[in-house]
Amino acid sequence: MTAQHFSSDPSPSPAQRTLYRVDLDDPYVSIAGDALPPSTAMIDAPPPAPSTRLDGAPIFRIDHPLYEPESRAAWVADELLAPGSIFHGRVHVPAAKASKKPARTKEATTHLTMATFTGIIGQMLHQSAYVQQICLPDEIIDEAVLDGPNSLSHQKVEQGGQLLARLFLHYWRAVATAFPEAWDDPHDHLLWHPHGLTAFAKLGAHVVQDQVAAYDIRQHYFDEVLERIAGAVSLAKADHAHVPARQMSSHLFQLLASARHTKSPRRPGLMAVPGGVSDINWGSAAPPLSPDVSSVPLGPEN
Repeated sequence: MTAQHFSSDPSPSPAQRTLYRVDLDDPYVSIAGDALPPSTAMIDAPPPAPSTRLDGAPIFRIDHPLYEPESRAAWVADELLAPGSIFHGRVHVPAAKASKKPARTKEATTHLTMATFTGIIGQMLHQSAYVQQICLPDEIIDEAVLDGPNSLSHQKVEQGGQLLARLFLHYWRAVATAFPEAWDDPHDHLLWHPHGLTAFAKLGAHVVQDQVAAYDIRQHYFDEVLERIAGAVSLAKADHAHVPARQMSSHLFQLLASARHTKSPRRPGLMAVPGGVSDINWGSAAPPLSPDVSSVPLGPEN
């Protein structure tokens, strides 16, 4: 193996780059010589361009909030604040994002900061590992990381994120429908209190996972569950005045969870969604966000 030294200057300065060529067929290393055999390989050669694979296919390493579990909460929270959402006016949107959201009406009252709202969604995501894996499979994310922002795999990731946001929206819309007084009156009810939000977020993670596992992911299935709970649990502050503050979250969650497991007759004429979320045929263009949704935005039900 022969190593040959090359430099454009007989006495190169330290700043000049030195290249060595190695003859892989010659077991001896030699610094002298000018001729290079065809089998010569170059050491210290410039690496391949970072935008190309070894086979010539392009590589785009992009960062997207849905690619990492730690950053998904902010993305889902933004989706839940879309125009017409039930959270419209309930969450204080920072000025940088306010231009993307509709202006608050006089009737709407801000109950939460964006940071608090994102934290609640993050809590639901943290306790919904099964649903995250269904909507955002690791293998699809791995493909999207390498294939780029215009690839089918990246479209699948965004569609999975939209489906995840819609499932969360189904749950919170059911909460608003089942507890209308608590939803509109944060002063005399516990729903918008930190203890109430913590309890409902924990309940929501269980409800969403159970509905996905049972293939019951349409809005009316969520409504059935929350209506049953609302019939058994009061959220009026006066009804829980005897509970110490440090125990309020666990106290509320126990009440909500116990009521959820109370059986009630299913509405006649309603059937579970055939197949599971994981069986959705994503297709090559723009498949539906979920089996019961076409292209309707994340706003109120029509």
